Amino acid sequence: MKLTTPLALTALAAAAATFATATTEAPAPVAGTVHGKIVFDGKIPETKPLTIKDDQAKGCCADGSKVDSTDRTMVVSKEGAIANVVVTLTVADAKVELPKEPIVMDQQKCRFEPHIAMVPAGATIAFLNSDSVSHNVHTYSVKNDPLNKTVAAGSKLEMKAEKAEAIKVACDIHPWMLSYAYVTDATHWALTGEDGMFTIEGVPAGEYKLEIWHESLGKAKGTATVAADGSSEAVEIKMGAKKKGGRRRR
Repeated sequence: MKLTTPLALTALAAAAATFATATTEAPAPVAGTVHGKIVFDGKIPETKPLTIKDDQAKGCCADGSKVDSTDRTMVVSKEGAIANVVVTLTVADAKVELPKEPIVMDQQKCRFEPHIAMVPAGATIAFLNSDSVSHNVHTYSVKNDPLNKTVAAGSKLEMKAEKAEAIKVACDIHPWMLSYAYVTDATHWALTGEDGMFTIEGVPAGEYKLEIWHESLGKAKGTATVAADGSSEAVEIKMGAKKKGGRRRR
């Protein structure tokens, strides 16, 4: 019969301990999701179509259709869901990788597409002109260098957005054209759809402050908590029109 020496027993015990440690290591943190809805607080506002004169819209739609006259500055459903609301949060020590290609804001049938473009600070914005008529890209900013140049049909302009702010983008040739490039230094963000819903993925466990922005309703705040298993409860945030004697933050 073969005997096991004390030295061999010690080695076996050490190996077993190492195996136990390896198999009981803490699992990697679970990335969770913050989700919710932005709703209108008060009487649902009536939205009227934009005023678009035929002579100003000449050449805008090569296929003979009419320019979309929807006023996108205030899109609220009958149920009170608000579209085009920016929701951001910041995860400590998280780094944002800037896109290799510019963020595109196209001019199609004399409307900016998309209406709200999310731009991480430091990224480049490309203003395309897919129309057969010239446009003028006129930006209104405080922290970033302004742009006010004509964009010929089929061409483009580029600008680098270095600092966080909401940049208004207009066309002086077609006065109904309006959009925003929302430049953010947050690490995570989302934009609400027509149902008012938003989803922000890849958020570690913890409690977060939500920063809310809408071009007409101003700013709001909220909080969201992601559990260790990545789950979270839906957040509902209300926004309303400016009250008499009050002042809405921009």
